[in-house]
Amino acid sequence: MAKRVIDIKAEDNKYLHKDFHGGMNGGLTYLGEQYGDYAVDEYLARFAEVFYAPLVEDIKARGLVAMKEKIDHDYNEEEVPEDCHTELTDDCLTVVIDKCPAVSHIKSCGDTPCKWFRNTTSTVWGKVASLAGYGFTMDYYCEDTGATKYRFFKRGARK
Repeated sequence: MAKRVIDIKAEDNKYLHKDFHGGMNGGLTYLGEQYGDYAVDEYLARFAEVFYAPLVEDIKARGLVAMKEKIDHDYNEEEVPEDCHTELTDDCLTVVIDKCPAVSHIKSCGDTPCKWFRNTTSTVWGKVASLAGYGFTMDYYCEDTGATKYRFFKRGARK
């Protein structure tokens, strides 16, 4: 049998992000069960502060359009842009998610999102908003599908 050599680089492969969600779910389950709600929120807040530092700086520089672009980009990468609806005004970015691709993926693997999975939205985006000088509120969250509505807004502006 002839030996065939192929040259493949990491950038040649499609980036598959979905399994990150299962790992996050398992990690949050462990933290929550072992150390409680505070540990989950503390971990997610620190994660947001470090991982999203470039996004925070972009929001400070360009405003909520940077956040809108990030969210729209993420749902394109998850290959479900039709499940994400964003509306940007001068004072507010409203985001409506019909169903969360992370929740869908976790369930497709036979697992159940933990009770803290909603915090990957509320705590993470709340911390990003706060660091960038904005307010944040999550109006609803469906445990079954991950459907949600949340808003980023200029502090002092009418929510």
